[in-house]
Amino acid sequence: MKDYSSIVISSKIKLARNLIGFEFPSMLDGDEGIKVLNKIADVLLKIDNKFKLYKVKTLPELDIHIMNEKRLISNKLIDACGYGAVVLSDDESVSIMINETDHICEQCTIKGLNLISAYDKINEIDNQILSNLDIAYDDTIGFLTSNINDVGTGMRASITLFLPALTLSNKIREIISSLSNQGIEMTGFSDDDLDNRAYTYNVFNTQTIGKKETDYVVRITECVLKICEMEIRARTELLSINNIDDVKDKIFRAWGILTNCYKISVSETQKLLGELKMGVALDLIRFKDVNFIDQVMIDILPYSLTKISGSKVAISDLDNFRATFLSNLLKSKRIK
Repeated sequence: MKDYSSIVISSKIKLARNLIGFEFPSMLDGDEGIKVLNKIADVLLKIDNKFKLYKVKTLPELDIHIMNEKRLISNKLIDACGYGAVVLSDDESVSIMINETDHICEQCTIKGLNLISAYDKINEIDNQILSNLDIAYDDTIGFLTSNINDVGTGMRASITLFLPALTLSNKIREIISSLSNQGIEMTGFSDDDLDNRAYTYNVFNTQTIGKKETDYVVRITECVLKICEMEIRARTELLSINNIDDVKDKIFRAWGILTNCYKISVSETQKLLGELKMGVALDLIRFKDVNFIDQVMIDILPYSLTKISGSKVAISDLDNFRATFLSNLLKSKRIK
């Protein structure tokens, strides 16, 4: 297989499961919610002795929001009051939310094009959950979930892609439209799918019923491989004699702002880091660690940055601290 490391950021499998005999989390009262939490946690902590349980109500607020920024937990879990929790693996590749929208939300995220590996890892955990808990399942339609769109496999298989060339060439709209007719969706990582601040997209299945879990994994992987080839061709076009100056201008304007500004917002940072990452992908600018920008995309978010500052910077002053943090970091990492 070709090297798609400059295109594929990560692969993720998400499974929704519910216990028989209990209302969905949104309908649970406190006592029942705690009962569900304890019942599931007891099983999960026996699956792997490196798993750690974090109850939302006992976590410091800063840690809760950092988990959210890392996408280990969701806003809905934070709102689950006294009976929401998450179980994390030691490397945080596995995140299992308890009492989010469903009683159990299993997630496994692996860097790069590794959807099959992510599925194998979470499926092993899921099999043990199914063996030790009474999970709601119908022989005709499959797993029963709080969202009717998840009924069946209860699975979302997604791959996160970095697609600057397809975005700048305006071919991304055509791809999104084409995929929607195949039971596959492609959305921007930011709020506005088509005005993508960092050229980053998620590709995932919208169908969850009628096929096996592995069928969807293979289908998404095959789809992404085609998109990767399209991005490679589009990058070649970007580097043509007619476009190269415009591309370089975007990249080095981003460098200039990020290393010299006095204050900068999250949204502007994401956009400009996307430009720098494009420069790395096109070998127009080099850093000691080619993948460090993905981590920086998380580090510049409000709560993660607050922790980096040692909690010494007020939220109102983060734009100033973010500018200094980025300038020092980027200058220390650049080699060309």
